[in-house]
Amino acid sequence: MKAAQLFLSEVKSIVISALTYLHRNAWTIIFILGGAYICYDNFLHPLIHKYQTHQSYKQATDPNRVAVLSPDMRRVRARQQEAAHQRALQAEEERKEKVKAERERKRVKSPEEERWDKLGGEGKRLGVGDDGAELRQRR
Repeated sequence: MKAAQLFLSEVKSIVISALTYLHRNAWTIIFILGGAYICYDNFLHPLIHKYQTHQSYKQATDPNRVAVLSPDMRRVRARQQEAAHQRALQAEEERKEKVKAERERKRVKSPEEERWDKLGGEGKRLGVGDDGAELRQRR
């Protein structure tokens, strides 16, 4: 029990002395922290970034790594080229279909075609039987 009281009194005295220290040196601590942040932000961080960028470039252009990755890169680019070629062919077909549909839409129909469309486009042609064979005309 006495040990716990002794421990609590020591902790209390340490906390009080720390708060007293902070109270006496608060502005000094604030200025030191602000200066450290400004130095880090303006000088240290750009240097670290430059070093990391240099290391990354050095690793990316390592001849051993490039030699291993080159065949994969060529294979992937060939596949991409083939996919682009297929898309281009498909786009060309779609373009031709659109042009054909637009040409058909703009085409002027003859009066006979218009009549045929109004009637629904169904019916028999004269002179043709049910089985599609032409009937002979009597003379």
